Amino acid sequence: MDLVAIQQLLGHWTVSSTMRYVRPSATFIEDAYRRAVTSTLGELTGEEPTP
Repeated sequence: MDLVAIQQLLGHWTVSSTMRYVRPSATFIEDAYRRAVTSTLGELTGEEPTP
Protein backbone atom coordinates (compact mmCIF):
# COMPACT_ATOMS: atom_id res chain seq x y z
CA MET A 1 0.00 0.00 0.00
CA ASP A 2 1.22 3.51 -0.76
CA LEU A 3 2.82 5.25 2.23
CA VAL A 4 0.83 8.44 1.65
CA ALA A 5 -2.40 6.42 1.63
CA ILE A 6 -1.42 4.90 4.97
CA GLN A 7 -0.60 8.38 6.30
CA GLN A 8 -4.03 9.67 5.34
CA LEU A 9 -5.78 6.56 6.63
CA LEU A 10 -4.14 6.99 10.04
CA GLY A 11 -4.74 10.74 10.09
CA HIS A 12 -1.07 11.68 10.44
CA TRP A 13 0.03 15.19 9.43
CA THR A 14 3.48 14.09 8.23
CA VAL A 15 4.97 11.01 6.62
CA SER A 16 7.63 10.95 9.35
CA SER A 17 4.88 10.25 11.90
CA THR A 18 3.69 7.31 9.80
CA MET A 19 7.23 5.98 9.35
CA ARG A 20 7.41 5.29 13.09
CA TYR A 21 4.94 2.45 12.53
CA VAL A 22 6.19 1.10 9.20
CA ARG A 23 8.52 -1.90 9.28
CA PRO A 24 8.94 -3.28 5.75
CA SER A 25 10.20 -6.83 5.44
CA ALA A 26 13.48 -7.62 3.66
CA THR A 27 11.61 -9.32 0.81
CA PHE A 28 9.38 -6.26 0.36
CA ILE A 29 12.44 -4.06 -0.04
CA GLU A 30 14.12 -6.51 -2.43
CA ASP A 31 10.97 -6.81 -4.55
CA ALA A 32 10.60 -3.02 -4.72
CA TYR A 33 14.24 -2.70 -5.79
CA ARG A 34 13.83 -5.35 -8.51
CA ARG A 35 10.68 -3.64 -9.84
CA ALA A 36 12.45 -0.27 -9.95
CA VAL A 37 15.51 -1.66 -11.74
CA THR A 38 13.41 -3.65 -14.20
CA SER A 39 11.23 -0.64 -14.96
CA THR A 40 14.20 1.69 -15.41
CA LEU A 41 16.06 -0.74 -17.65
CA GLY A 42 12.90 -1.25 -19.70
CA GLU A 43 12.53 2.49 -20.19
CA LEU A 44 16.18 2.87 -21.18
CA THR A 45 16.10 0.00 -23.67
CA GLY A 46 12.55 0.55 -24.89
CA GLU A 47 11.45 -2.93 -23.85
CA GLU A 48 8.13 -3.77 -22.18
CA PRO A 49 8.48 -5.01 -18.58
CA THR A 50 7.55 -8.63 -17.95
CA PRO A 51 5.12 -9.36 -15.10
